[in-house]
Amino acid sequence: MEKSQEFVSINISMRILELFESIAKTPVVFYGGRFQPMHKGHFGVYKHLVSKFGVDNVFIATMFGRKQQQAHAAGDYSTDPFTFQEKADIIATMYGVPKDHVVETMPYRPDISKIGRDPATNYLVLALGAKDAARLGSGNVIQDYQENILPEPNMDPETGQERAYKYTVPNMEGGMNASQFRSDIKGTDNDETLRDVFDNYFGDSQSNPNARKRIFGMVVRGIKRI
Repeated sequence: MEKSQEFVSINISMRILELFESIAKTPVVFYGGRFQPMHKGHFGVYKHLVSKFGVDNVFIATMFGRKQQQAHAAGDYSTDPFTFQEKADIIATMYGVPKDHVVETMPYRPDISKIGRDPATNYLVLALGAKDAARLGSGNVIQDYQENILPEPNMDPETGQERAYKYTVPNMEGGMNASQFRSDIKGTDNDETLRDVFDNYFGDSQSNPNARKRIFGMVVRGIKRI
């Protein structure tokens, strides 16, 4: 009798596991920011996310919106010198991030349909620094990411908003200050100094020497027009 009950219990557990697996969803992780431009600290965060969620499920979210377009049209490059296309080129070339994983979407409210993912089988995870994670708080719409927890329905029934989960990224070595980098580049015309500043900011990259040289020229020209 005990063996029969044990068999039934195992069978039920297996059926429950199969049910959970059939309705399990895949996390789609967006790491958002201005990335003007992306630096080696940002790339450290990206690598951490890839190791945790897999390269197929990690995306960079960044924008070059109407405000930035209007500023460029007026000759103002002071805070956002690089367009989305330029940022995507820098990220893909310097760090080997798949170019189709750099997405023009709102960093903190990304649209997963832009990457062809079905909300019915995927759920949104926002990768955030501690400060942004605290600022967003937690509630029905934004919830803390927890491993091995089956996500709730994507739509919050009370607000009708898409539900998302926030994952607080660890502090990574190599964090840089983009404003200081732009100031340092703008403040010198010495080629050796420019290359030292560039190399310190970007660190070891995934690019070949010719590609790195091209990005160096593009970055310096972009910042010098500020």
